Amino acid sequence: MANFKENIKRINSSESISGRMPDYDAIVVGAGNAGSAAAITMASKGLNVLLVDRADPPGAKNLSGGVLWGNDLAEILPKWQTEAPLERFIDNKKIGFLTEKSSIVIDFKTEFFRDNKIAHSVLRAKFDPWMAKKAKEAGALVIPGITVESLAIEDRTVVGIKESGDTITANVVLLAEGVNPRLSIEAGLRKPLQDRELSVGVKEVIKLSAQKIEDRFNLTKESGMASEYIVGSLGNLNIGAFFYTNKESISLGIVSPMEELRRNGVTHTYDLIEKFKSHPSIAPLIEGGTTIEYGAHLIPEGGIDSVPQLYGNGYMLLGDAAGLAFSNGLVLQGMNYAIVSGIKAGEAVAEAKARNDFTAKSLAVYEQKLGSTYALKDLKTFKDIRKVTNNPKMYTVYPQLLEGILLETLWERGQPKKKTRDVIGEAASKLSVGKVKALTDLYGIYRRM
Repeated sequence: MANFKENIKRINSSESISGRMPDYDAIVVGAGNAGSAAAITMASKGLNVLLVDRADPPGAKNLSGGVLWGNDLAEILPKWQTEAPLERFIDNKKIGFLTEKSSIVIDFKTEFFRDNKIAHSVLRAKFDPWMAKKAKEAGALVIPGITVESLAIEDRTVVGIKESGDTITANVVLLAEGVNPRLSIEAGLRKPLQDRELSVGVKEVIKLSAQKIEDRFNLTKESGMASEYIVGSLGNLNIGAFFYTNKESISLGIVSPMEELRRNGVTHTYDLIEKFKSHPSIAPLIEGGTTIEYGAHLIPEGGIDSVPQLYGNGYMLLGDAAGLAFSNGLVLQGMNYAIVSGIKAGEAVAEAKARNDFTAKSLAVYEQKLGSTYALKDLKTFKDIRKVTNNPKMYTVYPQLLEGILLETLWERGQPKKKTRDVIGEAASKLSVGKVKALTDLYGIYRRM
């Protein structure tokens, strides 16, 4: 708090600020991936930037962390691969299904990943402070430990932020405040979030020696593994799960739709993650490990329909605050979407500064820029993906169907072999899956994925 009052010019919040020279070209609220990327982009172009975050150090309240794809980060920090606190480069990617007793996994290991080293596992408690430090080195003023009370608004234009009776002004405020964007909602810049737009992620970091990790996963000292699962053994909930290797720890967790948890009413996320950890295919991988971090976090999963208007007079929405995250049940991505949104927002502010115009019409270039990237294109391409991820059969019936087919095909029990069509038919009959319904579901999955 002292740093805020020592470093920032204080203005009586009761006074009109019309006609005053703004304290900053831009204020960024939130020093996660989106906010820091925006601050770096703008400060590198010579703008006067303030970056504030409620956590001290920045990122201490961020729980997500998994695989960072660094293509976009390279645009603003070309030396990121040698300077960033990365864990392991991912050269082994797994996706699959878990039933109560089985795991059905596609194990993809490729020289393409190894040669490029673009994907790395990261821990946000280390990575976010590094990003904020880079924003400071680029010229931004970075003040952690600040909880912004509200936005300063005059004549339907965002003109700054308010904190402890102080109003700090800027030409534009970039809201990168995370998945629960309180400031944006209270100011009427976006609608309140609904349960159907959110999932709850529960994550643990389990300490294991580097040697055990490398031995168990057939890794080198630098390489790593990342896996995502559809879990069909954790009750009547549509559960996804993840498992990533770090240098000397494992990051794992589950993701459950908020709407289903609320409707269920009796299932707790801490029970779900314990069941995931005790699965016969997961438990041996973490044996002997010690939990050193545990937490829960909301995840935006509403897709393109949950993305609000991204700009207005004097403001922009970035990253999770804008609903920019992607999941299709097998792939979870958010950090790279946050970074690209921060870069494009920063570029848009620099252009608005050159025009000396920070109205909605001028800032609309942000959405145009973002629309040319994969971030918005992905959400539009997969706009119906929730019809797949919300289908209960994807988490229960179809994993069990695959399990039954593979058991009958691969398990030698001293019995005559059956044709594949008969194996599939019998497995489907045991689960009361009609052929027409199964084909309809498969066609729907094909269309949407």
